[in-house]
Amino acid sequence: MFGGAFKIWGHFFHSMTTHRKIGDWFAHAATGFAVTDVHGNVIDANETLARIVDRTPAEIGASNLFELTHPEDRSRHRGMLEKLLASQIPGFVIEKRYLRRDGSPVWVRNSVTLVNDEQSDAYRLISICEDISQRKRAEQALEKQEQMAAIGRLTSSIVHEINNPLEAVLNLIFLARHAADLEEAMPYLRDAEAELGRASEITTQGLQFHRQSSSPTPANVIHILQSVLALYKEKFRMARVGVKLDTQDAPELKCFAGEMRQVFVNLIGNAVESMENGGQLAIRVRPGTDWQTCDRGVRVTIADTGSGMSPETRKHMYEAFYTTKGSGGSGLGLWVTARIVRKHRGQIHVRSRSGAQFSGTAFTLVFPYAGAEGKTAGLHEHAA
Repeated sequence: MFGGAFKIWGHFFHSMTTHRKIGDWFAHAATGFAVTDVHGNVIDANETLARIVDRTPAEIGASNLFELTHPEDRSRHRGMLEKLLASQIPGFVIEKRYLRRDGSPVWVRNSVTLVNDEQSDAYRLISICEDISQRKRAEQALEKQEQMAAIGRLTSSIVHEINNPLEAVLNLIFLARHAADLEEAMPYLRDAEAELGRASEITTQGLQFHRQSSSPTPANVIHILQSVLALYKEKFRMARVGVKLDTQDAPELKCFAGEMRQVFVNLIGNAVESMENGGQLAIRVRPGTDWQTCDRGVRVTIADTGSGMSPETRKHMYEAFYTTKGSGGSGLGLWVTARIVRKHRGQIHVRSRSGAQFSGTAFTLVFPYAGAEGKTAGLHEHAA
């Protein structure tokens, strides 16, 4: 996608270095621009880039762009750079953070390409830098909005799940009170104790959705899925949906467990809603390998026998505010789901069929065991 643009910039770079310094061409450009060596040392940069990272033109001219990069984003940038230097890609685009003078982060979108300086016979990196902090703040606000909506949906499910055992407890206590003696009452009391235990378990599972650590920690994917399914038992019963959870070993991922639960809540919730007349939900967990990176990890498949999705829906389903639910949907569920998957360095694939005889949808998620890195790492990057 970016190959043609990178070639144009390469030719333009040769022309500029033949005539004058880059600062003369781009001193007042709206986009940050820099030329560095392959180690990130700045050879020339414009005032816009200096302003983005809160440095003076003299300071940015004597800096190293890798050192200005947020520590949690450096490994991603270096990984893409290694592919560029190895001629595996002609260039790349990455969203990352630079650190301002006061240590605060600023989100940028960097387009990077490698060219050869004919005058020095050395390779140079051209970086075009766009400040995307405002866009990131808007996206974070939308993510927070969807997170609160997800909590609302979960709260509704928890209320329904807890209501059943509490009603059972009231009935069992009534029977125990009217029993002829303690021996007759004991079975009712034991059943009441079991129902209270079930209500306590549901409450415990529900509380986990509100806990979120500031850094990724090892978590068992099967346990996360089980906690989600426990909260949906009543919804499954009311929707006449049969559930099968098929697991193999107990893989742990380095992840944000609360966000992983949100992914499964979104996908399972959508699956149930697609089965208006009942159906089957099959969830399978297996060790897996990311075919793009060859990283070992875990594969989770969530398949339903619902109405399926049209080609048009599949085309737009990850876009913010796109919904087929009318006023009943926010259009943010799958958008947030895709962002969380990318944040955890995962891949998401979907197969769907809609038709009178056979229909259904299957989402397959593949996560590397290393999972998420840092507090907000793993956002999307593109190879040219």
